[in-house]
Amino acid sequence: MNDRRQHPEWLLWLMEHGVRILILLAIAFMAFVYTQSRSNTEARLGAIEARVSSEAARAFQPPNLADFDAKGVDQATLRVHQAAYVPVYSHIYYDGGRPYLLETTLSIRNVDPNEPVYVSKADYYDTKGKLSKAKVDRLIKLDPLQTIEFLIERHDASGGSGANFIVEWHAADKNVHAPLIEAVMVGRSGTNAISFVRKSVPLPQWNID
Repeated sequence: MNDRRQHPEWLLWLMEHGVRILILLAIAFMAFVYTQSRSNTEARLGAIEARVSSEAARAFQPPNLADFDAKGVDQATLRVHQAAYVPVYSHIYYDGGRPYLLETTLSIRNVDPNEPVYVSKADYYDTKGKLSKAKVDRLIKLDPLQTIEFLIERHDASGGSGANFIVEWHAADKNVHAPLIEAVMVGRSGTNAISFVRKSVPLPQWNID
């Protein structure tokens, strides 16, 4: 007892609790290392994700049909010739008949993973059934899983609420999947927005001869 009284109290306390203190310090150090490691990992993953998604969506540019040109393909030799009707709304009505203007994207997607499909027409008709615009003036080729898009801008209200596209497409093989043809309508007014999609319907009776 006399020997213990010769030492300072803090040293005696440290001798009694030193093991516990070391354990607590070790736990705190391990927690710090784990937190830093996780933070660094998340930072690296975030940097990778930022690099992957850093390419901003590009503003729409009308497709250059020359890039889709079906070079050397005779349309008459293609065994499949089909037509599709795509409903389009350049505006819809609300609030007692007020027009709500919409922007339309016509999307033609070759969903076949192996074979090309060809498009010879993408004609835009207004509500009265009059031809307004011809978006395709030649035979064009869509490679497997390729898409081509055409835009009817919001300020172009010439089509009306009953507008439509007639799309004629072709293929060399009867087993080719029919392309997925859709019209995507989007509109915004103040803080309100609306969007919807309409799919095409086949026109087996369409005059394609």
